[in-house]
Amino acid sequence: MNVGRLAALLAAVLTAGLAWELARRAVAPRRSPQLRIAPFVERARAQLGAGTPASAAQLPGRVVLGRVVGPMVAGAVDALARAALLTPADRLELALRQAGMRADVDAFRRSCVYWLAGAPVLAGLAGTVTGNATCVAAFFVLGIFVGVRRGRERLAAGRRRRNEKLRNDLPTVAAALAVKIDNNRSLFVALSDLVQRGDGPVLEDLARALHLAAAGYGEAAAFALVAQESAEPAAARFYRLLAVATNGGTELSKALLDQANDLRRQRREEVERSAGRRQMALVMPSMVFMAPVLFAFMLAPLPALLFAR
Repeated sequence: MNVGRLAALLAAVLTAGLAWELARRAVAPRRSPQLRIAPFVERARAQLGAGTPASAAQLPGRVVLGRVVGPMVAGAVDALARAALLTPADRLELALRQAGMRADVDAFRRSCVYWLAGAPVLAGLAGTVTGNATCVAAFFVLGIFVGVRRGRERLAAGRRRRNEKLRNDLPTVAAALAVKIDNNRSLFVALSDLVQRGDGPVLEDLARALHLAAAGYGEAAAFALVAQESAEPAAARFYRLLAVATNGGTELSKALLDQANDLRRQRREEVERSAGRRQMALVMPSMVFMAPVLFAFMLAPLPALLFAR
């Protein structure tokens, strides 16, 4: 059997398996709520003298198999996720928080494994359209690369989006906090009022700092920890300023207004630089397409000018 037939056979088997799984999920009836709850109420019903219902005593083989094989499969998936992401649990939890993602560590790792397993298969199936075994292998390797990079790219993209939101919200939060402190409010009362009335990544970090301080972590230590965990340098400076202000001896409202002005100026310069880069990115395609046309118009009269009598 040559390589082309082997690739075609593999593609046919994978396609048949995918079709069978989709058909099974579409046709298989969902378990009733009574059947799902029955294993958890068997003991209570037996103590009350009601006996065990037949639906709970005679569970389907599919449910029994899921209970036996399910934990092993989940353990294998978690092990593969740890090996694929190559990140300890505490660092991954911090990375998820920096990216603003609500998923927990285990759910994110499982999604990475699903991408690592599904992307090569789908890419290999797409490569079978060409009918070339080399293309199938190349598509398969490309799918592996995409599956491995998917988790890290999601974290990096989420971190960039959250850092941009932090830079946008920091001047407004600093100015609003300065106004509330000028109204003879303490730092923590003003922060609690801001957290309750607004939302955004800055207020999420401040709410976490307030929670840590209320739990006995220490006021200055809570803000210092949030500053250490922040991936945005401007936000880290803002949180360190609040950590210093908890010890007193700082005219906090004036410092907050000065920092808000500096943040606005930095953000304005950043937006201007980004606008310049985007303007160049818009001009370059026009230049690439218009340059050959301009050269053609310039070179068209040259033969008549050079060889005319």
